Order: sequence, then structure tokens, then C-alpha cells
Amino acid sequence: MVDPIKIIERARLSTAKDPWAQREAWRNHPSFSKMSQLRGMFPGFGIATGLFAIYLAYDHFAGAKDKKH
Repeated sequence: MVDPIKIIERARLSTAKDPWAQREAWRNHPSFSKMSQLRGMFPGFGIATGLFAIYLAYDHFAGAKDKKH
């Protein structure tokens, strides 16, 4: 588990020379990474894809046998 006190102390030590570095430190947080943002863009896409595949399989095997339009 990540210890927030250690993170704050490490940030304080590394940003002692730059007064704006602490205000910019949030940009390096893992929740603002590119992959995190892409994963959050479509939150239900995986579940919806799985359910749609199940629906297609059901329709193919147990659906109507009449394929006329």
C-alpha cells in the first residue's frame, strides 16, 4: 500500500528548489495518466461487448429458424 506521508515528503524534498513544482505535482499522479483516462472513457464497453456477444450467440442458436425478410 502506498504511504501518502512518504509521497508528500519525497515531493517536498525533490521540489525544494522549484516553488511551482508542488503545484504541478498533481499532473504526475497515476489517476491522470493517459491509460487511466482512456480506460475511463468507455466505462461499460467491456460488459456491453460481452452481453452483445451472448445475445448474438443466443440469436444464432435459439433464434427464429425462418431467415426470410
